[in-house]
Parts: sequence; structure tokens; C-alpha cells
Amino acid sequence: MMNRISTLKNQSAQKINPEEDVKTFFFEGQTFPLVITPVNSGYSLKNWFTENNEKFNKDLTKYGAILFRDFNINSVEKFQDLMSIFPTELLEYKFRSSPRFELGDNVYVSTTYPEDESINMHSENSYAVHSPQRIVFCCVTAAEYRGETPIADNRLVLSYISEPLRKKFKEKGVLYRRNLNGVLGLAWQEVFQTTDKEQVSAECTANGIDFEWVNDNELVLTWRKEAIWEHPVTGELTWFNHSLFFNKYLLDEAFLKSLNSDDELPNNTFFGDGSEISKEEIEEVKAAYQKATTEFPWISGDVLFLDNYLFSHGRNPYKGARKIIVSIS
Repeated sequence: MMNRISTLKNQSAQKINPEEDVKTFFFEGQTFPLVITPVNSGYSLKNWFTENNEKFNKDLTKYGAILFRDFNINSVEKFQDLMSIFPTELLEYKFRSSPRFELGDNVYVSTTYPEDESINMHSENSYAVHSPQRIVFCCVTAAEYRGETPIADNRLVLSYISEPLRKKFKEKGVLYRRNLNGVLGLAWQEVFQTTDKEQVSAECTANGIDFEWVNDNELVLTWRKEAIWEHPVTGELTWFNHSLFFNKYLLDEAFLKSLNSDDELPNNTFFGDGSEISKEEIEEVKAAYQKATTEFPWISGDVLFLDNYLFSHGRNPYKGARKIIVSIS
């Protein structure tokens, strides 16, 4: 069961590694994220990174999720300044699955999506040919009600999937299908961030993506990727794919019945051999995510680093103003 943490800044914590300038702990009853806060107000998070870069990299690989709290990173400008420490690592959002508004310097507003709906769990761009290793969130404005970013340990997700289904995904992988027409889902121009069809065709060919131009405004893509990956540093097996997020069985049944065929769907997923992932199998994956997920309330100024291979994330519905910005690397 997903364990909601309802208390805020002063919730009790288990201290695990006190240091001179910061204290580190887990929220009560949790094993992630690792939380780091300054001992003295005004201590610079940018300075901390400069002095502790090696330790930070090791801890992020070990824990997979690190939340920096009370460092006062509460504006776009402050977050951009913090991210300037990693100038050669920051990536553009390419091959998009949702609209993004860039704020500059490869910093974006998190996914534009109706505030009364949830965003299902996923690792950022795990479906893409080239996936980011890290994703960084910053809370500029916390929602008045809810709006948490749930996180799940992908190693736990994998462990909660039954052995027969794990074996099926391991052997077959995932086949993705996207219909880019700008009607039900994104237009190809938004996904590829260009209006040049030849450039898109060349990019698909170079990355082993099968493509069909139905007309000037509609592009159908299919490609296969592994579902279970070895972490590039630790070698741990981790659940890393969009088989749940893009699958038709997460959509409203009334919407599915309104379509003439599945070919009209903006996205869908199959096993790598093209066979259907059943509704029961999708429900099993969804339940595995739920068991592996926890959440915490955002506080303005929070910065959350996730190892994208080790952790997935989502978004809860919310009310009121909410501004979470994000960068990938």
C-alpha cells in the first residue's frame, strides 16, 4: 500500500548520517528519499555540491532519490543557477510524450496536464532510444492541496511483478506504437521539436524507429526496447519502460469504445513480439508500482534528484497554484 506522509516540515525523522554543515535522514517509516537539510539557514546548496560532488554521486547511485530541503531554491533563477553546475550534462526534452514549456537553459515547467487528474508512474523518457540518467525537480510554488510527486523504486517494482510476467517482459521487451497527429495526443512537430519532415525521417532511421507518413500531419512510429535493464553503474536489474504509461488499458473505457480501432490511439504498448499485453497483466504492473510508491508533500524551495533508472515518478491531482520545474541530465 502506498504510504502517504501527511505531516510537513517538522515531521519526525530518523537521522542516519549527521555532518558538520548538513543533516541527513529519512522521513519516518520510509527508506526513500534520502533527505538533506542545512544545519544553519543560509548555507548554499551550490557550495555543498561543489564541496561534496563525489559523495553526492555515490549517494544518488546508492539511494536513487535525494531531497534537498530548506536550501531556499524557490525561484526559476535560483534553480537555473544551481543547474549551471552541470552545464555539459543538461539535456533538451526531445522525443516528447507530453507538452513542455521551456524556461531557458534546459529548465522546463513540469508536464502541462489537467490539475484534477493524476499522471501515472513512469521513468522519464524510458521509451526513448536515448534516455536521461537523472531528472531534477524543483518546487517553486507548492499546491494549496495535494499535488505531490509520488516516487517509486524501480527495483522494488520489478520484485513485485510475478516471475512469469517478469520472464515474459525480459524475453520479449516492449513494442511501442505512437500515432502523432495532434488530434488525440501530440503533433509530430511537438514531439521532435522541428517542422522539417526530412529531419524527422532521418532521426527515426538513425535510431531504428519504423515510421510511416500517413499524410503531412500524421506520423505513425513503432519501435522495440528492453523492459528490464541493468543499471549503467551498479548493474542492478531495474524496471525501466513505459509499458504501463502508454498502454490503452489505462485509458477511460468510454473513450476506448468511441474509437473505431486501436490504430486511432495516440499511444499503445505491446510485448516486443507484437502480442497484446493483457488488461490483467497491466493491472499487475500497476499494482507493483503502487506497492513500491511513496510520496511526501512539496515545500517551496525543495529540490529532488532522481536516478531515472532507479526511480519512477508521477503526479497527484491538486488545487491552487502549483509550479514545479524540472531539468534532465
